Amino acid sequence: MSSATNLFIDKAQQPNQDNHGVMNLGKNCQYCNQLDFLPFVCEFCHKTFCSNHRTIEQHNCANKDKFYNQHTRSPSPTSGVSSKTLFPDREADKKKLEASLNNSTVRPTTIKETQFRVGDVAGTNAFKKFQKFLSIQKRKKSSSSSGSGSSSLGKLFGKSKTSTSASNKYVDIANLKKNAKGDAKIKLEDKIFIWCVYVKNPEDDSINVEKDKKPVFVNKNWVVGRSLDSIADTLHILNNNNVTSNSLEKLNIFKLEQSAANPDGEPKLISTSVKSTAFKTGDTIYLVRGTI
Repeated sequence: MSSATNLFIDKAQQPNQDNHGVMNLGKNCQYCNQLDFLPFVCEFCHKTFCSNHRTIEQHNCANKDKFYNQHTRSPSPTSGVSSKTLFPDREADKKKLEASLNNSTVRPTTIKETQFRVGDVAGTNAFKKFQKFLSIQKRKKSSSSSGSGSSSLGKLFGKSKTSTSASNKYVDIANLKKNAKGDAKIKLEDKIFIWCVYVKNPEDDSINVEKDKKPVFVNKNWVVGRSLDSIADTLHILNNNNVTSNSLEKLNIFKLEQSAANPDGEPKLISTSVKSTAFKTGDTIYLVRGTI
């Protein structure tokens, strides 16, 4: 065997370190004596080995008992798979779901969903306040027009098709657009023009919807919550919705929504998270402070 080959087998035969420093890389395997440039050191016997003999089995480690003793087997944990998970009790799951739905605190959206709930307080609940406001307004209208036939919420709040002529409606909307106030930065094509009534005190029978409603406009691309902030700012109404967790102080938006079943219009809460396209030009909205 040549001297050059022996350099990679027996490190004792390597040339002078000063002349061939580059050849001093690596170490000889203590099992086969082969020079390995990326040697491995066994953590149990602390000897150096090449890649072919790096494991305790490959170099027959003298301290391999240490390895086996520290890796004593422990009872394997349960895998989590059982007959119950493979074959779930659908009836029990159904009962849990029904119980969860019954205990849900989902916010109601209409007067009908709220008016008979246990625990509602008329003095603090926004639904109750708005319901009382509508009742007082309807009673006022009935008493003032007792000789001219029956009235309805739809007529009272401008929702009846027979209450005004088509031309008067156009005039009403024209006046709304002419006098409406809002954020001047909103483009004309993005504006929604609406009437707003602030129900500060639902028992105040001096409120006249037709006279007290204020013309405003909002951006159709906003969410209702931002529109509410803009309306309150425009009409100088105290608005703590973004700075308080006290639901008694928060403003809510209601409007009368007509349907085939209720042409007079059903009072409905407008969620602040939906887009302002929930409104349309000519709508009348009502701001009521209180819990939901």
